[in-house]
Amino acid sequence: MQYLILIHNSPAVIDLFAKMSDDERAAAFQVYWDVVSDLQSTGELVSSEALDTAAQKHVLRGADGPVVTDAPLPELTEVVSGYYLVDVADEARATEIAARFPEAVVPGGMRIARIWTDADFAENT
Repeated sequence: MQYLILIHNSPAVIDLFAKMSDDERAAAFQVYWDVVSDLQSTGELVSSEALDTAAQKHVLRGADGPVVTDAPLPELTEVVSGYYLVDVADEARATEIAARFPEAVVPGGMRIARIWTDADFAENT
């Protein structure tokens, strides 16, 4: 069962990291590498990437074509800053993985979503 674990950046997350000592921040960043290593060793990692929060865009379909605007910066609002696509036994395991990240101490810092399968689409459309 695949889940997308989304890491959110927000003013609260920025504040969280800003209040950390250099050693605490280094330990927090190490979590990302440890999670990747652990998920690779269990075979649960499908992919993971960090997203450029400063270069995100909103796209709106307009009458004359796409209208593209800058998305708000994480200093102003919440943006997705990274993801882990995992293939795990169940939602509890996805939740366990998501709770390891530093952002999990901030409300709204982490989100998990189950990836729909072809069977889900057939059942729900």
